[in-house]
Parts: sequence; structure tokens; C-alpha cells
Amino acid sequence: MFISHKNNVLQQVHETEWQCRRKTKGLTKPEYWAWLDSVTDADGVVDYSGETGYTIVECTDEDVTARLAQLDDYQAYGVYNIKYYVSKKDDSHFVPDDSAKNARLLADEWERIRTERNRLLADCDWTQASDSPLSSSKKTEWGAYRTSLRNLPADQSSETTYADIEWPAKP
Repeated sequence: MFISHKNNVLQQVHETEWQCRRKTKGLTKPEYWAWLDSVTDADGVVDYSGETGYTIVECTDEDVTARLAQLDDYQAYGVYNIKYYVSKKDDSHFVPDDSAKNARLLADEWERIRTERNRLLADCDWTQASDSPLSSSKKTEWGAYRTSLRNLPADQSSETTYADIEWPAKP
């Protein structure tokens, strides 16, 4: 199994080296083959020396698939919150990265919160239109509600889950 890592953070895993390299680079197959041609000399020797930012290694002394299955909670959206070490630590090259996982989970929660906030704002856009049937006092109430929604990330930045958010009440 081939692994690419950047600063010991696992980037990609694949059974073949070229696929691991292609996926790490974020290239389509035609783009990869064009790139490979550009770094191959007339004798067919590939020069990888221009590659920077990641390292590709072959892992033959560990069942990578089984280990990554054990660390399933540390993977999401094609991102690994897993560190790779050349020398094994606790009988594995792969070590969970709790701080990266927690940061990813917090970012996911805030994405959910922002999505709900944006939905709530869109639902009441009509209240601020010049042809809205609301009285000026009601428009002001709705305006205050909308301001509370827009301030929500800053006002409650100490919260860590969607369930912790105190949503403003609609007028």
C-alpha cells in the first residue's frame, strides 16, 4: 500500500504508487499522464525531484486497510486526521490526531450553524423590502431579529455544538 504524507499528516492511500501520487496532486488521469510526460526524460527515467510538499512511501509491514478501518472516526470528506510515522509508534505507523479531528468536528458544527442562520435570514428577507406589508414597528422588530442572526457567530463563538446555540426568537 502506498501512502502520501505532508509533515507526517496522512494525505492519500492507494494500492498503486501512481494513483497515490495522482490523487495527492489532485489531478485527473489525463492531467497526471501529461505531467508524467513532462518529468520523464528521453531514456524514460522519471525525475520526481521537483515534487515538494509531500512524500510517498510504501507500507509493507502493516495491514494499512485494517488500521485505517480502526481509525475510521479520524477520516471524513477525504481528509485524514491521522499522522504517519516512518518508525512505528504503539505497533503502527498510523496515529490518530485528536486535535485535528476536534478542529474538523468543530468546523463541521459551525458550518451547520451558519447554514441554518443563512436559511433563517433568507426566510425573512421579505420583511425588509420596501413593499413589505408590515408596519414600520414590525419591520424594526424583524430588523433587530435579523441583526441578532447576523451577529450569531460572534455572539456565541464559545459554543461548540449546534444544540448549544441559542437562536433568537422570531417577532
